[in-house]
Amino acid sequence: MSESLCYFSFMSLSVATSLLKPLETSSSLGLFARDTGGCLISRLSLSRSNNERKEVSMSEISESLIFYFSAPLLAKLTGKLFNNLTNDKNLAKTGQILSTFSVILPLVYAIAPFRNLMTLSKTGQDEFVSVVGLKKEDNKKDKKEQAKEKGLDLLKKISLVSLSSLAMTGALFGACKNDKIHKSLEPVLKKFAKTFEFSDKNDLKLMHYAALIYPASILGYFKASRDKYEVMENVRRFCVTVPLLFLGDKVIEKPIHKFFDKCFNTNVLEGNEIKSYKDILKLPQNQQKEFLKTKNWAFALTFLISTMFVAGGVALLNRIQTKKNYEKDNELKNKN
Repeated sequence: MSESLCYFSFMSLSVATSLLKPLETSSSLGLFARDTGGCLISRLSLSRSNNERKEVSMSEISESLIFYFSAPLLAKLTGKLFNNLTNDKNLAKTGQILSTFSVILPLVYAIAPFRNLMTLSKTGQDEFVSVVGLKKEDNKKDKKEQAKEKGLDLLKKISLVSLSSLAMTGALFGACKNDKIHKSLEPVLKKFAKTFEFSDKNDLKLMHYAALIYPASILGYFKASRDKYEVMENVRRFCVTVPLLFLGDKVIEKPIHKFFDKCFNTNVLEGNEIKSYKDILKLPQNQQKEFLKTKNWAFALTFLISTMFVAGGVALLNRIQTKKNYEKDNELKNKN
């Protein structure tokens, strides 16, 4: 009986480790699982209507696909292209960065507007309070037809922005064929390439999110806000998610690891550094089991708090506050 329990315990530990280990890395798959799995599940569970569920699914999945799969793929392709066009590494990196984000950023910006048009084309609803079920609004055929026209217009605009940016990248390369211009731009190209270069696996870095991705995404969501209630929901959401991107895990992970180190008498948190799964799997076999137990519990709890709990908390706050404000506004309107 004890042997069976030991075997079961070992298998459970192995399964948990194999599931959690990829989430610790900065790979596209790991980040996709963290953001989409964590945020999407929480937001879907607290959606107020079927239309909101569709919008949440569309926006969360689209964002993650663009951030974690489209961007690395484009970076890889453009990297090969520009390395073949020039021997100057900084110029090649600059071309790779500019061309990749010429395509990515307009798509990131357009997610929220396209989400709105998707709902409009299906339901005729153009108010956020109608989408979340607080206000009843009849399906309007004229609005549905307008959605198609607006969709084509938006597609033309983002295509034009992308093509214009790509043309500017081409013009930069053309100008750098002149040795004098190339020499004068060299310090700028070097600094730009060093600041915004992709990871070794062509994944996005934190700098890309801070300086490019998040600003484009936030601008798109506020531009696409359909009423003041959606504006306030976006304010609450981004006031939490943006700081969380930079500080979230770092604020809570060390106290959580310290707690489980005490529980299991380990030192996964050693000094000011937390051992990674890679570090733990290099330890002697007799130490690995206890260290992995600590790591799995601590990492899983950190993951749940920084993704699902936070996303769920913001969604719940928005749900309560929007309903409260909408009902309050209706009361004032009826009094007047």
